[in-house]
Amino acid sequence: MSLTRLLIKYETAEHVYAVEASREAYCFAKNLRGRLPDEEKRKIFLYGCYSKNIDWHAQNPRPNAIIHEIIGCIPLDEGCIKVMHDTIKNPNGEVYSCIPYKIGTLCMPVSRPKRSRISSFCSFILSSSMKIIKDVGIQGMFNPHKDAFLCETPQFIEEFILQDYVRKPLESHRVFKTKFIVEKRTGKWAGVFLAPHVLTSKDNRNGIAEIDGLKRMTNWPVRYVQMYYYQKAIDVKQGDEIHVVFESDLTKECPTYRLEAWVNNNYLLRSSFAWIGPAIY
Repeated sequence: MSLTRLLIKYETAEHVYAVEASREAYCFAKNLRGRLPDEEKRKIFLYGCYSKNIDWHAQNPRPNAIIHEIIGCIPLDEGCIKVMHDTIKNPNGEVYSCIPYKIGTLCMPVSRPKRSRISSFCSFILSSSMKIIKDVGIQGMFNPHKDAFLCETPQFIEEFILQDYVRKPLESHRVFKTKFIVEKRTGKWAGVFLAPHVLTSKDNRNGIAEIDGLKRMTNWPVRYVQMYYYQKAIDVKQGDEIHVVFESDLTKECPTYRLEAWVNNNYLLRSSFAWIGPAIY
């Protein structure tokens, strides 16, 4: 509702459709709207459901821009590209502006991370675990330390320009294969970080529209996927290859993901992990 009021206050929008899927958030927004001046209240329409369930084409006035908080990539709690896909598709192609413009998930091979003071503090404030998992699995970390990185440059394992993606059918089996070259002199490979990457606008001069979960502090969790039991991390050295295969099914509101990885040609020593989003741990 705060964003809604800002759009009206600064005359960015003539009318705003505010949509809250959470019952608690909807009730809060409804009470707040009820206390607004009549002139402002007339410009704000409030719905308590998923945005994809609204017949946007039938609305008057019809919306022509969407600002959506459901990002639809692994690191974010919503983890739901389907809702965003169906919402943009609903207005029959009349949306000329979509915020965010592009979303993606960055992948970085890492050794078993340690909690930094900042990460531990964020985890404490947000009531998430302050301990690193020992078994194969996934957990959220806030602003993890870069000391665990085994490479200099992350890679995208999924990336969507939302207005382009809506023109395509949702994929029931997406497969992405890549490899990383270890740049650290020596290390123990334990898993990967999966971090959010968002471009709020196509115009990214001076990087002001970019949110990179591995480079800057955010309140979005980076997912740490541990591929091996903590005492069985794989010894790696500079020049070694870490192969990654990422699979996903995006046709459901809770997508399914599978990650498989191995070092060099040791495919028989590969490890895999599958989970269903939202991956909130």
